[in-house]
Amino acid sequence: MADPVILVEGLSKRYRIGRKENDYETLRETIIESFWTPVKNFRRLVRLTKFDDDDQKGGSSDDVIWALKDISFEVHEGEALGIIGRNGAGKSTLLKILSRIVVPTEGRVLINDRVTSLLEVGMGFHQELTGRENVYMSGAILGMKRWEINQKFDEIVAFSEIEKFIDTPVKRYSKGMYIRLAFSVAAHLEPEILLIDEVLAVGDLIFREKCLNKMLEETKQGKTVVIVSHNRGYIKKLCPRSILLEAGRIRFEGNADRCIEIYLNNTRQDVDDLD
Repeated sequence: MADPVILVEGLSKRYRIGRKENDYETLRETIIESFWTPVKNFRRLVRLTKFDDDDQKGGSSDDVIWALKDISFEVHEGEALGIIGRNGAGKSTLLKILSRIVVPTEGRVLINDRVTSLLEVGMGFHQELTGRENVYMSGAILGMKRWEINQKFDEIVAFSEIEKFIDTPVKRYSKGMYIRLAFSVAAHLEPEILLIDEVLAVGDLIFREKCLNKMLEETKQGKTVVIVSHNRGYIKKLCPRSILLEAGRIRFEGNADRCIEIYLNNTRQDVDDLD
């Protein structure tokens, strides 16, 4: 069998509860932040070093959780892998690590192809830029030349169905408009690997089906798709193989139908235990 395009080995991610995530910034805030980053990084390094030293001494902390623990799997070219699990199971953390947004605490991730991600509304685009400007920025981040983006631009806008608003700043878009354009960019700018979180829950049914058909088309052309979703129908239709995460660990990996069956049985058992 050919080498995997995604290889995950012994992956773990530890978080300190209550640590604040940065909100999306304006261009002005981004410039100001650049001056403070070296100082903030030094302070963060001091805190994390102390944190790690305490762990090595065998100490424990009530404000520490493991979002992922000892995760290993691989994905091959042209494969569609589904990831399911209850809220808090570690699904989104896993996709953020694969997207290189989050750094793992332990283990390693090897990705051999160009990746584009669609993880959540508000991620990937800059709110002060127009839809047109964000299309070109996203393409540049993926390493595409301007002429390559020009070739795809009309197709991207047509798929998103927001032609009238393409020169409007995306901060004025509705969630549905944002996802239409974000998915269209992610699917059309020639990524070899497409990572998608639960964002397709936003938007109307017709567009969601359109997105699903596009992903099926991409896998037939040899593209690799990793998708997190609570929509069992999407997982069954798109992903022959799935992973079930429970409390940051892999509970099951294999046939999607069997994976969903185990997930549903566990959910029913948890409900029965509450009675």
